[in-house]
Amino acid sequence: MSKLSIPLTILGGSDRKASRLPPSGVSKRPLTGCKGVDLRIHGIPLVSVIAEKLAEVGFGPIYIAGPAAAYKGVEGAAEVFDTDGPFGSNIRVGVESMRARHPEGPLAMATCDILPKTEEVELALDDYRAHAPSDLWFPAVPTPVDQNRLGESAWKPRYRIPTGAIVNGEREAIAVLPSHLAIFDPDAMRLRFVYQLLETAYNSRNRPVLDRRAFVVRKMLTGILYRDLLNLVGLRLPTLTWDTVVHGSRAALKLHRGKLEHAGIEDNIRRIFTRREHRKAHPERKVRVPFLEVMSLARDIDTIEEASSLGLESAAMDRTNEGSES
Repeated sequence: MSKLSIPLTILGGSDRKASRLPPSGVSKRPLTGCKGVDLRIHGIPLVSVIAEKLAEVGFGPIYIAGPAAAYKGVEGAAEVFDTDGPFGSNIRVGVESMRARHPEGPLAMATCDILPKTEEVELALDDYRAHAPSDLWFPAVPTPVDQNRLGESAWKPRYRIPTGAIVNGEREAIAVLPSHLAIFDPDAMRLRFVYQLLETAYNSRNRPVLDRRAFVVRKMLTGILYRDLLNLVGLRLPTLTWDTVVHGSRAALKLHRGKLEHAGIEDNIRRIFTRREHRKAHPERKVRVPFLEVMSLARDIDTIEEASSLGLESAAMDRTNEGSES
């Protein structure tokens, strides 16, 4: 198997307050702080374990985007990009810092709250290699029919994607969780839009799917219209509103009705996330969202219960457990 040569940044920001959980997670205790260093396996920070496992399959160099004071001296990263802002800002720092050091080629990002299995990462990368180059690649992970197999992560909201197949006279749809590893071409992307969207999506993480969709649309709409107004003032074609709001709304409605199939989702993501000039110059390129059995890349660790079930420990967890037992 050929090795990759893709720079990767692990997003290691901090959550200052506990995230909001849906009703299915009401009994869980959310984690806060810098999970990449607060969570440990046999005393080793989780972020170092992630870096080691991703380096094993050939990613590199590997960086961390997070508070330098928290990640100083952590092993496994070539460099720490000092950032402690909102999620979208941390992504921007990671992308811009990597691009300054690696002017060409794809880049990759992962979060600091997963525990990847080497064999699953290799399976995912086999798919990436078979379809490269892609504008954007990130797996969707089918959830098991028996939800008990998800253990302490069974509360997480899932997304249903139609496959195009007809089963017993009805359109088949697969319930999936999103991967927390992505490979992308930053030169193809509408980066400012992506940063804003991911920040908004992060702020609504773990909400019920329909509530989350409405929240994201409301928050994004004003900024999108404002940017296209600036385009008009500058005598530039206002394409962002049409590609993202109008086209995206139509796609979301079809998806909700079960009429937007897997390939159509990939096409719509490309139209929304990539620059129009890039699509015209590279019509052969694709966005790829493969269905892959890589659950370790989808199970982000949001709660004390999830961390404990994976054998992770931290001083913050110990303090919380002591408080709950008193």
